[in-house]
Amino acid sequence: MARILFVDDDPFTLETLTKAVQIFGHQALLASNGAQALEVALREIPDLIMTDMRLPDMDGLSLVKCFKKEINLTQIPVVMLSASPEIDVAEIAQSAGVKAFVNKPIRLQALLDVIARYTS
Repeated sequence: MARILFVDDDPFTLETLTKAVQIFGHQALLASNGAQALEVALREIPDLIMTDMRLPDMDGLSLVKCFKKEINLTQIPVVMLSASPEIDVAEIAQSAGVKAFVNKPIRLQALLDVIARYTS
């Protein structure tokens, strides 16, 4: 069982992701903004972090930089979620240390593949 922190300001997205991973035996940790995500990540030390690119208090890249500054979080893989079709966004995210970039809406198989790849 993996513990996955989902960071998104859309409650429907968080609910959908939670239900999807729980079906497959994983635990969802939730945050609706960057500050809350950092707090939850430091307290819970998840196995994987999946964050939206756009958050109300900061962008996803700034959040990734915050994670990389915390010694207890540096080794946790981060996956960026975004509805943005721009290819350069994915490249920028990966250059910031993001392991993968998943387009929204998220297909269930893509979600499961990412979880398997980074929590095995």
